[in-house]
Formats: sequence, structure tokens, C-alpha cells
Amino acid sequence: MKANKSAFVRSMKSREKPYDIDEFAPGRFVVRDSRANTLLKREGDLEGRLFTLRSWRREGLLARLRKRGFRVRTLEDRIRALPSLPPPFPMGDASWHPLPHAERWSVFDPQRLDWVPLPEEMRDGVVGCVVRQGQVIRRRQGRGVPRYALVAAGATLRTIDETEALLRGYAQAMTPNLTAQRDGDRILLPAQPLPPPHRSLLRSLAVDTIGDRLVIAANAWPLVQAIYARLGVHLALA
Repeated sequence: MKANKSAFVRSMKSREKPYDIDEFAPGRFVVRDSRANTLLKREGDLEGRLFTLRSWRREGLLARLRKRGFRVRTLEDRIRALPSLPPPFPMGDASWHPLPHAERWSVFDPQRLDWVPLPEEMRDGVVGCVVRQGQVIRRRQGRGVPRYALVAAGATLRTIDETEALLRGYAQAMTPNLTAQRDGDRILLPAQPLPPPHRSLLRSLAVDTIGDRLVIAANAWPLVQAIYARLGVHLALA
């Protein structure tokens, strides 16, 4: 947790800081306006610019801070600000595309909620693969940075970024469900890829990682479920 806290504070120093009191973990805040300290000290512990809420009067404290003109951002505010899903792009005809040299293509599978390699086909001595209009494609050469595309009308590939690619992928899923596992008194989240804004917020809540999976404390569970819900995913606990 200490390392996670330090990383968060460093990241805050590297970009614009529009909020006076900013929650980065359940009940944990960065305080950028010391004029709020008098109010905060009555409700928890202050360590420099870090405040830990100890009181049960959370909503009352936040209301008082806002009434006095402080700009407050909670984790719930961060979740509400996450980009929502676009309308599903209509699925259409299949088309064959030649593969550039050493490039591999994967498609986002709305059933698995993951990238799945596309099978390659040889046509007239050229290697390619078949895609359908509406699919989201990830293109990668070796271990290079992936590029993303939407298969649009007329079998054209429209370049999009990772966030739009994954949002469009999740928008195609029908009532998706994922499962997290208990890890003692902590919770191990599934490994499915998430759009960068959602992934970044989850990382700020994580207390550890196991491989490519994030681990959260039990008190962050409702917030994590809400993050997945922004993608239309019901996250259950096994």
C-alpha cells in the first residue's frame, strides 16, 4: 500500500491538479488546499498532504467541504466520469485482407471479452485473414506497440485508439459476466483487457498484483463492481 500511495502522489505531481481534495483509495485523499485541514482533522488523520477518513460521517464531511467552496473529487466521481459504451457497431459482411509482413491480427471476442488471434489463410500465395464489418482488430508486429482498427463499411479499416477499440468490443457483448476470486481477505480480479481509463482507475485501487491480475482489498469491492458496470459487465465473486 505504501508503494501504491507513493506512485499516486508522484503521478499527481506530473499533471494538472484541479481538485483541492482528491480521493485515490477508499477513505484516502490527497489534500492540495491546506485551508481544509481544520475540517479534516476532526474526521481522521492528516499526514502531510494525505488524509485518512476515520469518521462514519463521510457524506456530511464531503458536503461541508463543498459548501465552503473546496473542489472535491471522490472515487464515485471518478467512476461516473469514465467513458460510457458506444452503440454497438452493426455486424456486416466478411472480407479477406492481406497481412503486412510479420504482422499478426487479433479480434476482440465479445464472448470471451479478450483478444483472440485470427486464423491466417493463404490466397494466391498471399497470407491474409478474414474479418467482418463491425469487428475490432488489434494489429501487432512482433512485440511492438499494437495498433487498433474498426472494420467499417466497404471492408475498410478505420484506425482507432485502444480506448475506443475496447469500448466498442465491450459494447458488442451480450450480458457479459466475469468472476473475481477470493485471495484470503483480498480479491483477485480477472485478467481481461480493459480500456485504459478503467484500467488506470482499477490500478489506483489495487494493493498488489499477481501476474497480470490486480488484487484489491475487500473494502474496494463495490467500487470495482461499479467500474466494470460502466462496461456493461456484471462482476461476481467466487
